Amino acid sequence: MGSPPGPPTYGGPMYYPQPIEGMLTRRNVFALNALGLIGIYLGILFRLATSDLNIRGLAHFLVISGGMLGALASLAGGLGSKRTSDLQNIGLLIWAGLLLTFTFTAFAWI
Repeated sequence: MGSPPGPPTYGGPMYYPQPIEGMLTRRNVFALNALGLIGIYLGILFRLATSDLNIRGLAHFLVISGGMLGALASLAGGLGSKRTSDLQNIGLLIWAGLLLTFTFTAFAWI
Protein backbone atom coordinates (compact mmCIF):
# COMPACT_ATOMS: atom_id res chain seq x y z
CA MET A 1 0.00 0.00 0.00
CA GLY A 2 1.06 3.49 -0.73
CA SER A 3 1.21 6.38 1.69
CA PRO A 4 -1.84 8.64 1.97
CA PRO A 5 -1.71 11.83 -0.09
CA GLY A 6 -0.36 14.89 1.73
CA PRO A 7 -1.99 18.29 1.88
CA PRO A 8 -1.98 20.34 -1.30
CA THR A 9 1.10 22.51 -1.73
CA TYR A 10 0.92 26.27 -1.78
CA GLY A 11 2.22 27.65 -5.05
CA GLY A 12 3.03 31.19 -3.88
CA PRO A 13 6.07 32.44 -2.02
CA MET A 14 6.41 31.51 1.61
CA TYR A 15 5.76 34.28 4.12
CA TYR A 16 8.27 34.74 6.88
CA PRO A 17 7.67 37.62 9.28
CA GLN A 18 10.43 40.21 9.24
CA PRO A 19 12.37 40.43 12.53
CA ILE A 20 12.34 43.74 14.38
CA GLU A 21 16.06 44.17 13.69
CA GLY A 22 15.16 44.67 10.03
CA MET A 23 13.38 47.90 10.94
CA LEU A 24 16.50 49.36 12.58
CA THR A 25 17.94 50.82 9.42
CA ARG A 26 20.16 53.89 9.47
CA ARG A 27 17.42 55.90 7.81
CA ASN A 28 14.84 55.00 10.46
CA VAL A 29 17.22 55.76 13.33
CA PHE A 30 18.09 59.09 11.70
CA ALA A 31 14.41 59.94 11.15
CA LEU A 32 13.48 59.18 14.76
CA ASN A 33 16.41 61.25 16.01
CA ALA A 34 15.31 64.12 13.76
CA LEU A 35 11.75 63.92 15.11
CA GLY A 36 13.09 63.95 18.66
CA LEU A 37 15.25 66.99 18.02
CA ILE A 38 12.32 68.78 16.39
CA GLY A 39 10.25 68.08 19.52
CA ILE A 40 12.98 69.52 21.76
CA TYR A 41 13.36 72.55 19.49
CA LEU A 42 9.62 73.25 19.44
CA GLY A 43 9.44 72.90 23.22
CA ILE A 44 12.20 75.47 23.68
CA LEU A 45 10.57 77.81 21.15
CA PHE A 46 7.21 77.56 22.94
CA ARG A 47 8.91 78.37 26.23
CA LEU A 48 10.61 81.42 24.72
CA ALA A 49 7.41 82.60 23.07
CA THR A 50 5.16 82.78 26.12
CA SER A 51 5.05 82.28 29.87
CA ASP A 52 1.55 80.78 30.00
CA LEU A 53 1.38 77.73 32.26
CA ASN A 54 -0.53 75.62 29.72
CA ILE A 55 2.07 76.31 27.03
CA ARG A 56 4.78 75.54 29.56
CA GLY A 57 3.21 72.16 30.17
CA LEU A 58 3.14 71.52 26.43
CA ALA A 59 6.79 72.59 26.21
CA HIS A 60 7.69 70.14 29.00
CA PHE A 61 5.88 67.35 27.15
CA LEU A 62 7.56 68.14 23.83
CA VAL A 63 11.03 68.30 25.32
CA ILE A 64 10.73 65.08 27.34
CA SER A 65 8.97 63.08 24.63
CA GLY A 66 11.35 64.31 21.92
CA GLY A 67 14.43 63.55 23.99
CA MET A 68 13.22 60.11 24.95
CA LEU A 69 12.23 59.29 21.36
CA GLY A 70 15.65 60.25 20.04
CA ALA A 71 17.54 58.54 22.85
CA LEU A 72 15.55 55.31 22.59
CA ALA A 73 16.00 55.24 18.82
CA SER A 74 19.76 55.69 19.23
CA LEU A 75 19.89 53.09 21.97
CA ALA A 76 17.95 50.58 19.87
CA GLY A 77 20.15 51.32 16.86
CA GLY A 78 23.30 50.96 18.92
CA LEU A 79 22.30 47.73 20.62
CA GLY A 80 20.13 45.93 18.10
CA SER A 81 21.26 46.78 14.61
CA LYS A 82 23.26 44.08 12.87
CA ARG A 83 24.29 46.33 9.98
CA THR A 84 26.39 48.81 11.92
CA SER A 85 30.03 48.53 12.89
CA ASP A 86 31.29 48.64 16.46
CA LEU A 87 32.41 52.23 16.11
CA GLN A 88 28.96 53.28 14.87
CA ASN A 89 27.35 51.46 17.80
CA ILE A 90 29.57 53.31 20.28
CA GLY A 91 28.76 56.59 18.55
CA LEU A 92 25.02 55.93 18.81
CA LEU A 93 25.31 55.09 22.51
CA ILE A 94 27.33 58.25 23.20
CA TRP A 95 24.81 60.29 21.20
CA ALA A 96 21.96 58.83 23.28
CA GLY A 97 23.71 59.88 26.48
CA LEU A 98 24.40 63.39 25.22
CA LEU A 99 20.83 63.75 24.01
CA LEU A 100 19.45 62.71 27.40
CA THR A 101 21.77 65.15 29.15
CA PHE A 102 20.63 67.99 26.89
CA THR A 103 17.00 66.95 27.33
CA PHE A 104 17.17 67.07 31.12
CA THR A 105 19.00 70.40 31.00
CA ALA A 106 16.32 71.89 28.72
CA PHE A 107 13.57 70.40 30.88
CA ALA A 108 15.03 71.96 34.02
CA TRP A 109 15.27 75.34 32.26
CA ILE A 110 11.63 75.27 31.16
